Amino acid sequence: MNLFEAVKDAVPTIAAAEHYGIEVKRNGMACCPFHDDRTPSMKVDKRFHCFGCQEDGDVIDFVGKLFDLSPKRAAEKLAEDFGVRYEGLQTWQPQRRSSVISKLAAAQEYRKKENRCCRLALVREHTASIPVAG
Repeated sequence: MNLFEAVKDAVPTIAAAEHYGIEVKRNGMACCPFHDDRTPSMKVDKRFHCFGCQEDGDVIDFVGKLFDLSPKRAAEKLAEDFGVRYEGLQTWQPQRRSSVISKLAAAQEYRKKENRCCRLALVREHTASIPVAG
């Protein structure tokens, strides 16, 4: 299944609306986030339709309009947020370039040495403040 089919099949619009903070009443009605709505005028279930502003569509249309995203990016957001697996999903992590890895290793080594120096300075300060009996 491709991205769009997988998302539409797995995520009903009502689940996305609730996930993104829209309160949906038991009858499936909600205040429309796309216009100034004081009373519920949007019907939400597998799809959505607002009787006030006439916005209408599926879950991808809803999320795209809600977050001002392209349909592809809206589908990717839904797949990420709801854990939807689809054909073409990239599960590999890009390899870091060796220069980045060596810089990270050098920074880590520097922090280790810096921490060691700080601990030694604290021990010296602490032992210097202890009165000598005599």
